[in-house]
Amino acid sequence: MSICCMMELGRTNRHTDCTFIIEDESGGSQSFPCHKLLFSCASDVFDRMLYGDYIESTSGVVRLNDVQPDIFEKFRDYVYGYECDKLQKYDFDTLIRLCEFANKYLVQSLEEDCVKDLLIRKNTFDMGELLRLFQCAHRMNRKSLINQIAWELKCTFKSTLDHSGVYEFNCEVFKHYIEVIASKISEADRFRLLEMYLKYNGIEELESAGQVDSQDATEANTTTITTTNEVENQESELPSTSCVPLKTECSFAVPNKKASFVSDLLALIDFGKLSPKEFYDGPGKSNFLSLAEKYEHMYQIAKNCVTAKDELQLKMALTTEQKPPLPSESRRIVHMGGSLMRDEPTASSVTSHYLSRPIRRYRAWSAHSDV
Repeated sequence: MSICCMMELGRTNRHTDCTFIIEDESGGSQSFPCHKLLFSCASDVFDRMLYGDYIESTSGVVRLNDVQPDIFEKFRDYVYGYECDKLQKYDFDTLIRLCEFANKYLVQSLEEDCVKDLLIRKNTFDMGELLRLFQCAHRMNRKSLINQIAWELKCTFKSTLDHSGVYEFNCEVFKHYIEVIASKISEADRFRLLEMYLKYNGIEELESAGQVDSQDATEANTTTITTTNEVENQESELPSTSCVPLKTECSFAVPNKKASFVSDLLALIDFGKLSPKEFYDGPGKSNFLSLAEKYEHMYQIAKNCVTAKDELQLKMALTTEQKPPLPSESRRIVHMGGSLMRDEPTASSVTSHYLSRPIRRYRAWSAHSDV
């Protein structure tokens, strides 16, 4: 079947044998008649849905609530025609959503085309768009794209304290972002960004190890063990979208993960580079550091200050020891046939009264000869 015939089938909706119902956030829905064979060839996920042991394979109805109707419509057009030229007409937001949808449902050709078009446009993106593309690259786990966007963030870095996109990052993306901008922002600003991110995500303070252990023990006592039969029943009742690969996201609701994540972030900050005032205004008043940690960091800062003072004093002492040489005096020497000039350094503090007798006689004779 040629591309033209496939595009004709998409336009006319002839011989359709399945329907995709896209539910939006407002509660409404929109139906798209499709062909099982084309969608199963485009995506392994849809192949399992439409031809596997799922309800969709018998009913021919697939319900999706993780995509907007306009994005699915563009996805459907691509499946029927594979026209990558159309992607150039889409804006940044549409390309990102289309790329993430293609990645989630394993449509590799569409994902590759979207990434290619995004990289062509990357020089025109502002900081907010670069941050969003940085997160999208992590969601799709594309290392080459991650490295390219990380380099762009370094080259075009601007203050991101006022960019809400940073606070929408998941744990791993934010941790990587803190590492990327390490050379572009001071330690005090990095800690401020870290603290704002944690508070934005509902973490006001770091719980102590005792509190975490007690919570874990309580949860362990109240958790019931599910039998093997119950697990099998639950698996058989799972919706068809369970075959979609899930992205591992960090959960702030789990105490152990939360404490571990906060500790990993704090380990990225070199508190020894802070000045005493920066530490007092920032980490010193923060709830994310224990009292013992604050004392440890304060000791390191004080130690660094003493070392810097000693180095400065040593440098000043070496500078004062290197004095300029004393100025030299010209001495005229007369000999048969004329006079010559020879520079011989003499101490200006030594007067003629203290010179030896031959030298005094020589100077007097020389002055008389010049006359």
